[in-house]
Amino acid sequence: MAKKKKNEHVILENIELKPQVIGYTYQKKSNLGRVIFIFIAFLLVVYYINDISVFINKLIGKDSAETIEGLSGSNNDNNVGGNNNTEKNELIYNIYDVNLVITEGDMRLNNFNYIDGKLTFDVNNTSNKQLNLSEKKYFIETYSENKTLLERVKLDVNTINESSKVSFELDITKPFYYLVLEEKTIEDYPAISLTPDENGVAILRCLKVTEEILYTFRNDELETIKHTISDSNVTDANYYNRYTSYQSKAATYNTISGMSATFNGTLNGYTLVVAIDLANANLSTIDEKYYYGYKEIPEVVKFEMQTYGFGCN
Repeated sequence: MAKKKKNEHVILENIELKPQVIGYTYQKKSNLGRVIFIFIAFLLVVYYINDISVFINKLIGKDSAETIEGLSGSNNDNNVGGNNNTEKNELIYNIYDVNLVITEGDMRLNNFNYIDGKLTFDVNNTSNKQLNLSEKKYFIETYSENKTLLERVKLDVNTINESSKVSFELDITKPFYYLVLEEKTIEDYPAISLTPDENGVAILRCLKVTEEILYTFRNDELETIKHTISDSNVTDANYYNRYTSYQSKAATYNTISGMSATFNGTLNGYTLVVAIDLANANLSTIDEKYYYGYKEIPEVVKFEMQTYGFGCN
């Protein structure tokens, strides 16, 4: 007889089904925004790289290369007229020729001639009134055929009477292809940093062949000038002309308040020493482009004196 099986019951737990986690998948966030930001930042750095370089050089007191300064946006903020406009006139590269004529407003440059390192030309006033350019800062620049800057000389025109002209002779030592007339403002000049003593006094020393000029600044403001000229080239054809000229200047300077001059002449040469207390000197009574006014800043003195052929440090 078969054994009777007991009734078996399967008990189901009355529990709501629960979702079970069997693993995780990660969805990578989009980096598109970050990539666009980096790309824009890169473009800005590339576009303003020249301005950044000039700014950093000014902070550390270092002169920027001419090519960088010429391309920087900060320099382009000054036009030829000297106003702080957002656009600067493009340089006009004039191929040098004896028939070259350069016109700038009522000023016309012509009769160019370049012989033995001397560039001569006339600056004409084409207007019917006196032309006063004493506040302008014009420069004659020479360039190679591939437009590399070779030399820069400050052109001190000052005033020209109506329908008159003034003749110039500049020392240009390197042969050139292009000639450029450019006007600059003080904002175009590279910043410099002088090392003052404990009293805030610093000296800028400029040298050129027979001349030494010491510019003394207090808190970056020019206070005094000491100019020494020592000439022993007695065999030079123009020696005695220079001798009598400087002897006469010494006598004149000693009559001006704030100025003193000492002239010593011998058979072997002469020496002139001029000392100027700019706070008390009236420089309007003399015509000396190397003598800057009271409280002039170092950037102006160094930049312009270098265009006159001096080495300054």
